[in-house]
Amino acid sequence: MTHQTHRSTSSGPSAGTGANLSMGARTGSATSRRSFLAGTAATTALALSACSSGDDSAAGGSGDSGGPVTLQFWTYSLKGGDPAAQAIVDRYHELNPDVTIKLSEVGGTPETASKLLAADRADTAPDVVQIEYRALPSLVVAGVVADLTDAVADAKGGAEDNIWSLCTLDDTVYGVPQDIGPMMFTYRKDLFDQYGVKVPTTWAEYAAAAEAIHAADPSVYIASFAATQFEFFAAQAAQAGAKWWSNDGETWSVNLTDDASLATADFWQDLVRRDLVTVQPLLTPEWNAQVNAGKILSWAAAAWAPSVIYSVAPDTAGKWESAPLPQWTPGDSAVPFLGGSTYLVPAKSKHTEAAAKFAAWLGASDEGSKLLLTLDIYPGGNGGREATLESDPPRLMPQQTNFYEIADQVIDDTTITQTWGPNVNVATSTFGDALNEAALNNGSFRDVYATTQDAIIADLKKSGFTVSS
Repeated sequence: MTHQTHRSTSSGPSAGTGANLSMGARTGSATSRRSFLAGTAATTALALSACSSGDDSAAGGSGDSGGPVTLQFWTYSLKGGDPAAQAIVDRYHELNPDVTIKLSEVGGTPETASKLLAADRADTAPDVVQIEYRALPSLVVAGVVADLTDAVADAKGGAEDNIWSLCTLDDTVYGVPQDIGPMMFTYRKDLFDQYGVKVPTTWAEYAAAAEAIHAADPSVYIASFAATQFEFFAAQAAQAGAKWWSNDGETWSVNLTDDASLATADFWQDLVRRDLVTVQPLLTPEWNAQVNAGKILSWAAAAWAPSVIYSVAPDTAGKWESAPLPQWTPGDSAVPFLGGSTYLVPAKSKHTEAAAKFAAWLGASDEGSKLLLTLDIYPGGNGGREATLESDPPRLMPQQTNFYEIADQVIDDTTITQTWGPNVNVATSTFGDALNEAALNNGSFRDVYATTQDAIIADLKKSGFTVSS
């Protein structure tokens, strides 16, 4: 494994799906950070105030010293009853006999974030929480996440810097990386071959491939266009060189209408208008059926895509392969991360030290990150990543023995880190609704990007932030 590098220039892309919120040096920006946290805590609490605390309660035990500790772990990767998950928990119990891990399966990020905010207000916070990277900034500024900088310092060598950056804000570490999603292109190799279509290496070639496939069979599409997948379009813009959110001290900049962003908007609008992609959401019964039937032939997503496709179309295994993501600029191989999650420790955990130790072991130790592979996810820790190179390919493409080499090389060459704003929930809902309407009714995609930008800025100002012009 070679050393990983960032692509970090003033004019280049800064966005993937991580949460590298750069707000100055850790020791030199305490005042601005306090102002930032106070302002966003109010808006985040207001946005999610409708949730309730449910049945979850704080972990039991007698504290980090002087007796056994029970850690309540909210997760959607380690599922109760899953033998692989239980084996991981059992191994940690074996290594730490005074610590008991209690798994509580939670839903996706919005549900988990709402529950965590409610639990924080009710003083019933758990001890470790799995959350997507994009949601971390809003939880940090809400004041519900503990600073783990010192607690996980000894674990920093367990993952590369660009992966730690996904859960680092203002040089303060707020989480331990679990999994990562280097973007890739997963496609039906047998049908690409049948239609005489080469695997696209650029997005221009992707458009040509979409046209050739649909011309060969009007019932077949290269991909679906899922308008509500905000992270995908943010990643597209980042790959093209855009920077949607940035922060300098107490001032936010928001720009979804730069040339790079609008070029990606124009690209997808052209494909939609020419009926070269099918407008429908992902992972619905209809989408699943079309994937099984060979009517949708690819998914530009991340290294986790094969496991998702296999879960809905196992009978197509052996017919798929993955390749590097098409490029906007030929020769520029930098791609963002898409998806992935972190383990955070709530500020009101009663066992912060023990919780941080468990999170660091699971996400960043060689043993823990290798065990995460058994959950069919792509681990962020070096041990897990190295183990992938000796692992069997995903079940979707058992014949593609170089799958993990391709995925890992993407990370090692260049990765694009992204700044997510504190009101990403506002952006997600505004963008998804407007883009779906535009796609179905021939509206302007450029207007969608402008509308979303206006909504983000208005919300930031309403919440007391300074927004640069």
